[in-house]
Amino acid sequence: MAGNYRFEMEQNDIVRSLITTVDSFIQDRLIDKEQRTQHKEQCAERLAAGNGSPDKETEVGYSDQAVLANLDWGIDALEEALNTSNLETKMARLDYAEKMLQVCAMLNSGRKTAGVPNFYLSAWAHLNLSYLWKLRNSTHNSVLHILEMFTVDPFFSRVDFAPELWKSLFLPHMSSIVGWYSEERRRILMDVIPDTSDLSFTVDFDQYFNESLILSVRPEQAERIQELEQAYGQSLDENTRLYAKYYKDCMNYDSATSRKAIPMLPIAEPPMTPLHEVSSRSIPDYVKFGPILPKSAGFSPVLKHKENTRNASSSKTTFISENLENSAGWDASEEMPEACEDSGGNPDDHMEAKESPETVSNNFRAEKDDDTRSVVSSRSISRNKDEETTPSTQSIKVTTCKQSPRSSSPLDSPGAATNSRKMQKSMLRLLSARPMDSSISNSLPVSPLSSFDNSSFSSADSDGEMAGQLKTGRRSVGNRQRVQQESKSSPQDDDWTLNYVSSPTSEVLKSQSRPPKDFVCPITGQIFNDPVTLETGQTYERKAIQEWMNRGNTTCPITRQPLSAASLPKTNYVLKRLITSWKEQHPDLAQEFSCTETPRNCLSNTSLNDTRSESLLSQRSISNDVEHKPQRFTRAALSTSPTSVISQASIQTVINALKPYILCLCNSEDLKECEAAVLTIAKIWEDSNVDSGIHSYLSSPTIINGFMEILPASLNKDVLRTTVYILSRLIYADDRVGDLLTSIDSDFYCLVDLLKKGLADAAVLLYLLRPSFSHLSSHNLITTLLHIISNKSEDSADFQYVIAPKDAAIALLEEIVAGGDKTDRSYNARTIITENGIPALLNCLNRVDGRQSIMSILLCCIRIDIACKDIIANRIELSPVLELFHGGNDSVRGVCVEFLCELVQLSRRTLSNQILQIIKEEGTFSTMHTLLVYLQMSPMEQKPAVAFLLLQLDLLTAPRKMSIYREEAMEALLEALQRKDFPSSQIMALRMLSSLSGHQGASRKPYMESWLLKIAGFDQPYNAMMRGEETKTSDTKFAAMKEEEKATRTWEKRMAFVLTNYERGMVFRALEECFKSNSIDIAKSCIVVATWLVYMLYSFPDCGIRDVACKSLLDKFINVLQSSKNLEEKILAALALRGFISEPGGLQEMGLYAKSIWKTLRRLKKNCTVVHDIMKALMNLPSIDAADLWSCVEGPELDVSMNGEILSTIHIRNRLISSHSDGTIKVWDTGKSTPRLIQEAREHSKAVTCLYVPPSCDKLYSGSLDKTIRVWSIKQEEIHCIQVHDVKEAVLALVANASFACFSSQGNGVKVFNWSGVPKSINFNKQVKCLAMDGEKLYCGCSGYSIQEVDLRAHTSSIFYSGAKKLLGKQTIYTVEIHNGLLYACGSSVDGIAGKVFKLSSKAVIGSLPTGLDIQQTTVNNDFIFTATKCGIIEVWLKDRLTKIAYVKTGSGNTRITTIASDAHGQKLFAGTSDGRLQVWSLD
Repeated sequence: MAGNYRFEMEQNDIVRSLITTVDSFIQDRLIDKEQRTQHKEQCAERLAAGNGSPDKETEVGYSDQAVLANLDWGIDALEEALNTSNLETKMARLDYAEKMLQVCAMLNSGRKTAGVPNFYLSAWAHLNLSYLWKLRNSTHNSVLHILEMFTVDPFFSRVDFAPELWKSLFLPHMSSIVGWYSEERRRILMDVIPDTSDLSFTVDFDQYFNESLILSVRPEQAERIQELEQAYGQSLDENTRLYAKYYKDCMNYDSATSRKAIPMLPIAEPPMTPLHEVSSRSIPDYVKFGPILPKSAGFSPVLKHKENTRNASSSKTTFISENLENSAGWDASEEMPEACEDSGGNPDDHMEAKESPETVSNNFRAEKDDDTRSVVSSRSISRNKDEETTPSTQSIKVTTCKQSPRSSSPLDSPGAATNSRKMQKSMLRLLSARPMDSSISNSLPVSPLSSFDNSSFSSADSDGEMAGQLKTGRRSVGNRQRVQQESKSSPQDDDWTLNYVSSPTSEVLKSQSRPPKDFVCPITGQIFNDPVTLETGQTYERKAIQEWMNRGNTTCPITRQPLSAASLPKTNYVLKRLITSWKEQHPDLAQEFSCTETPRNCLSNTSLNDTRSESLLSQRSISNDVEHKPQRFTRAALSTSPTSVISQASIQTVINALKPYILCLCNSEDLKECEAAVLTIAKIWEDSNVDSGIHSYLSSPTIINGFMEILPASLNKDVLRTTVYILSRLIYADDRVGDLLTSIDSDFYCLVDLLKKGLADAAVLLYLLRPSFSHLSSHNLITTLLHIISNKSEDSADFQYVIAPKDAAIALLEEIVAGGDKTDRSYNARTIITENGIPALLNCLNRVDGRQSIMSILLCCIRIDIACKDIIANRIELSPVLELFHGGNDSVRGVCVEFLCELVQLSRRTLSNQILQIIKEEGTFSTMHTLLVYLQMSPMEQKPAVAFLLLQLDLLTAPRKMSIYREEAMEALLEALQRKDFPSSQIMALRMLSSLSGHQGASRKPYMESWLLKIAGFDQPYNAMMRGEETKTSDTKFAAMKEEEKATRTWEKRMAFVLTNYERGMVFRALEECFKSNSIDIAKSCIVVATWLVYMLYSFPDCGIRDVACKSLLDKFINVLQSSKNLEEKILAALALRGFISEPGGLQEMGLYAKSIWKTLRRLKKNCTVVHDIMKALMNLPSIDAADLWSCVEGPELDVSMNGEILSTIHIRNRLISSHSDGTIKVWDTGKSTPRLIQEAREHSKAVTCLYVPPSCDKLYSGSLDKTIRVWSIKQEEIHCIQVHDVKEAVLALVANASFACFSSQGNGVKVFNWSGVPKSINFNKQVKCLAMDGEKLYCGCSGYSIQEVDLRAHTSSIFYSGAKKLLGKQTIYTVEIHNGLLYACGSSVDGIAGKVFKLSSKAVIGSLPTGLDIQQTTVNNDFIFTATKCGIIEVWLKDRLTKIAYVKTGSGNTRITTIASDAHGQKLFAGTSDGRLQVWSLD
C-alpha cells in the first residue's frame, strides 16, 4: 500500500505539473491578443505556401474549401467569445466554435485538404480547442487537447504551434537524443573544421552550432549531415508522440476506478546510445527543436519526407555504417529569411542551421535525379566528365562582378577543362544563400543569384549592340524612339564573367579568400556600400533592407524580431570607413564581392511570375489585373538552375546559335530571309528548352524592332503566327517589352490590322499588352472579336500560348463591353446582340478560361436589353456555369450568382422553374449546399442574391416544409432588410423579394407595381405596359398564356405563404425598418413589396400573422397616404389598407385615423376603386360620426343673370354644361376652383328647359320651349350641334338614347320619339314632372305622388309606385334619379318623408329621406345624395346609410334653386338659381 500510495502521489504530481504548465501557457496566449493574431497569420502563411504552389494544376474542391472555412470560422468565433463581455453571447460563440473546430480536429491525418496535410489542420484545431475549454473553465479537457495536438503532429506542434510548451514538457526527456545527434554531427564535421584538436564536447554550443554554417564540406559529408538531420528530426517526433501518449494516460488514469495498469514512464531512445548527454540549458534552439521548416516553405518537404520514410527501412542506425555517395547537390534557393539564424556571422556561412532535413532531402534528391552534384552551398557545382578518372578534383563555378566587354565560357574551350584538371590545387568556396522574401516561398526553385538579371550576358549584349550598329537606314523614326526609350527606362545590366577554378576538396579555405563576414550584407551577399544597423543589431545594405520593408515585412530578416521604427537609421559610417580601409588592402577581393548597385529585386525576382499564375477566372478586367495566366499554361520548373554552370553554358550555346539569324532579322533587306530567320529562331528556342537568358537576349529593343517589322510586311501566315508567338512569350516574361510596344501607336495599329485581317493569334498579343478601353473602342473590334469567338475551328496546337486566341478575344470583348460610360456600354452591348454574338458566346462556355468573362458579357447584354434573356435561357448549357460556381473563388461565385439571378427572372414562370430544377440537380456537388456555404461567407451586398436563389431552389419540392436552406435564406434576406448601414443591401433585398413574386414582364419596367395598381383600379400603367409588350406576346398561343398565368399564380401563393409565415411575420417587422429609411428608392421599393405581401396575406387563412402585419405596417401606410406626393404610392397604400379593414382590429385601428385621411381618400376615389371600400367601412363604424367626416368649402358665385334663369345643369368629364332661359347653353371648365367659361352656344330660340347625357357620355341632348330637341357631339373643348328634331310641342323634361327620345310636355302622359316621324303619346292621366331611363324602361315622376313605369318597346305603362292620397295639399314627385340599380324619388314632404329609395329589380322601398321640406332637385354620386329645396337649402345625405349629415345654403339667401349637379366622385357641387347665379362648393 505504501508503494501504491507513493506512486499515486508521483502521478498526481505529474498531473498537477501538466495542468500548471499547460494552464500557464494557455493563459498567456489568451491574454496576448497580438500574439494570437501574429500566430494565426504565420500559420496562414504556411497554409498559403502549402496549397498555393503554381505547379499544382488541381483545383481546390468545394469540400476542401468548406473544411478550411470551418477552421477559420471556429477561430473567429473563439476570438469573438474572448472579446465579448456578455455571458450568453460568449457561450453561444463557444458552442459554435466547438462545432467548427471539431470538424478539423477529426480529420484523417493521413490525407490532405486543399493541398494541406490534415495532421497540420487537426493539430491547429486541437490548439484552439484547448483555448476553448480553458474559457469554459475545464482545464482537464484543455490539457487533453494540447496533448492530442502533440500526438497528431509533433513536428509542427514544436515548430509552429507551441514551441515554448514543448521545451517545458518534452525537451527535458530528449537529452540522450540531443547527445547522440551532437556526437554524430561532430564526428562528420571534425575533418573539415580548422584546428579540430581544440574542439571538445565542452565547447560553447552556441558557437559550435552556429559555426555549423561550415566554410567547406565534401559532398559525401553533406549527404551524411542531411541524413543525420532526418533521423534526428524523426526521433524527436516519435519520442514527442510517445511522451504525449504517456501524459494522456496519466491524465485519464484514476486509481480508484480504473482497472488498467498504472502508466509507466517511457524512455526516449536515440538511434544509438551517446557517450555523453547534454544539458538542455546549453543547447541552442535550432538544436532543441531540430531542423525548423520555414513557414514560407509550406508542407511539401514534410510530406515528401513522410512518404520516403514509409518506403524506407525501419532501421534507425543503418545510415551510420552506410557508405555515403561521393557527391550530393543542394538547391539553396529553398533557404528563406527565416532560416538565417546567425546574428552577425559571415553571409557566406548561412547554411543549414534552420533548414529542415526534409527540405535538404528534397533538394538532394532533386539534384541527384538530374545527375548534378554540389556541396551544401548556395552555388551549384558541376562535375566534368573527366572527374570519373579524378574523383578528388571538381570543376567549381565562381561568379564574380567583374565587368568585361566580352567573356567566353570555359565550356566553349576544351582547353579550359584540361587546364582545370592539371591544377595542383583547387579552391572550394561556399557562398551563402541570399535570404528571400516569404512571399516567394511557393514559387519555383531558383538559384540565389537569380536575384540579379542573370539573363544578361556580355556576349548577348554585345550582339545586340552590334546588331544595332549594323542596322541600315530602313528603320523608322518610331523604331529609333523605341530603342531610345528602352535605353532610358532600363539601365544596362552588368556583365557577369564565369570563372572556373579547380582545387582539392580536402583543402580548407584561407581567411584571405573572402572579405570579413561583418563587411558583407546578409541579403545581397555583397560588400556593404551604404550599411545601416537596425535596432536588432543586424546590419544590412540600405537598398536591400528598404526593399525588404517595402514588401510589407515588419521584422528583421535574420532575428525575426519586430521592427518598431518606420524609417531606416543613418549610415553606419564607422563600418563604412573600415570597409574602405579593407578594400584598399584587398583590391581583388573588393572587386569580386562588390557591386555598384544593389541587384534589382534582390529579395525576389519571381513574385511577378507568381502574380502571373493567377487564373483568368479571377479577372474582371484586363486593365485592372497585373497579368493573366490560365492554369494549364503554368510554367514548369526549369531543369537546371539559371545560374548554374550547365545552365549558363546552355544559354550561351543557344545565344551563339541564334546570333546569325538575329543579325539577318535585324539587318537583311530580303523579306524571305527575314521570314526564314523568324522560323529558325523559334525552332532553336523551342528545341533548347531554355528560357531565362534567351528572354533577356531577345528582349533587346533592336531585336523587338526586327520582329515588329515582319508583321506589316509578311503575307506568310506561319511566319506571322510565329512572330506573334515569340513576341507573346517575350511580353509574358518581361513587362518592359509590352511597354515598349504600347509606347508606339503604330505597333498597336499594326496588331489591330492583323486581327481584322483574320489573324486570330494577334488577339493574344493584344491581350498581353493590356490596352485601355479607349484604345480598343476606337478601332471597332467587336465584330472582329465575335468572328474569332464564333469560329468553330479549335485553336491551333502548334503554339502553346499563355492564353488561347479565342480566350484572349473573349477577354478583350469583356474589356470593351464593361468599359466606358453608360452610353458606351449600352452601344457595345447592343452591337453584340445585333451581330448575333449571344449564341457564339454561349457555345464557348465550355472553355474553362473564358467562362467568367463570358458571363460578364452576357450580364451586360441582359442589363441593356432584357429581351436577350429569353435567348440565353433557351440555349444555355448550365453545367459549365455551375462548375465554375463550385470551383471558383468568392469573386467568381459572385458573378455566377448574379448571372443565375438574372436568368431565373423570366416572364415565363414554367421556364424559370425548369432552369431552377436544372440548377438544383446539375453537377457533381450539391448546388444548394454550395450556395448555403457561400451565403455564410459572402459579403453583405451579395447575400440577398444568394438567398434569392437558395429560397427558390428550396421551394421547388416542399413549399410547406421548413429546411436549413430556407431558414438561412430567409435570415439573410431579413438581415439585409434591417441593415440600415448597408442601403445597397436593403435595395437588393427588396428587389429580390419583388422578383420572388413571379410577376416578371418582358421589359425592365416595374411589372409587379403595375399589376398591383391594376388590382387597386388604377390600370393605366398596366395597360401601357401591355401595349408595349403586345408585339412580343402576340404569337403566343392563348392556351400557353393561360398555363403561364396559372403557374405564376401558384408560385406567387407558395412564395407569399413562406415569406409571410416565417417566424410569425418577421418579414413585416423587417419591412417596418425599411420604411424608416431616408432613401427614396428604398421607400418606394418597400411600399411595393409590403403592399404585395399584405395583399397576399389576406388571401390566406388567418394564422395570427395579420395582427403582426397590421401592428407593423398600418401606421406606415397611413403615413404614405397622408404625406406622399406620388399618386401611385398613395394607391398602393390604399390597396394595403383595404386588406387591414377586413379585420375588426385593423378597422378599429384605422378608425383612429379616419378624420385625417378622409380628405385624401375622397380625392383618391376617382383613381382607385378600393378607396370606396375603405370609406364605406369607415363611415359604417359605430364610433365614427359621419358628419365629422364631411365638410365643404363654399366657392365662388358666378352671376350669369344676363342669360336669365339657370334651368338645368349637368357635369361630365370635368366639364359643367348649363342651360338658360334665353336659349343659351354654356360649357364651363371645372378643373380649377373657379369655373371657366369655354363655350356659349345659341342654337335654341327659346328657353332650354332640360339637358341629358346618356351613360355612354358620347352625346348631349337638349330640350327647349321652341319645340325642338337638339343632339350635340361632346368634344374636349366644345359641343357641336349635329341634329335638330322638331317635336311640335314644348319640351319640359327629356331623357334619350340612340333609339328613343322621351319627353314630357304641358299635357298628361309622356311622348316617345324614335328619331323619325311623329312622337307617340303614352297617356296615363298624370302630369309628368320628371323622367329617368334605365335601358328600355322609363320611369316618370308624376303628380299625385306616383311613379309610372313605361316599357319603351311595347309602349305600355304601369304603376311603379303610388303614394297615399292626402286631402290637404298636392303631393308631387319632382325629381327621379337612377344610380347603381337604385331609384331615388323625391318630391313633396308627406308625413315628414320627402324622398324614397327603391330597388329597381324588386320595386321595393329600401329607405327614405326624412325631411320636412319639399325636395325640388336631386343629384346622386358614389357617396352622397344632395337634395335642394325652394328656400335655397341643399341637404346632404349619406348614400349608404340614408342619413342626413349636413346642409349648405346659397349665398343669395332664400332664392329658389332650380338645378343642382355634382361630379361623379363628389368633390364639387354646383347649384343654379332662379336669379341667374351659379354657386360652387368644394367638398372634402
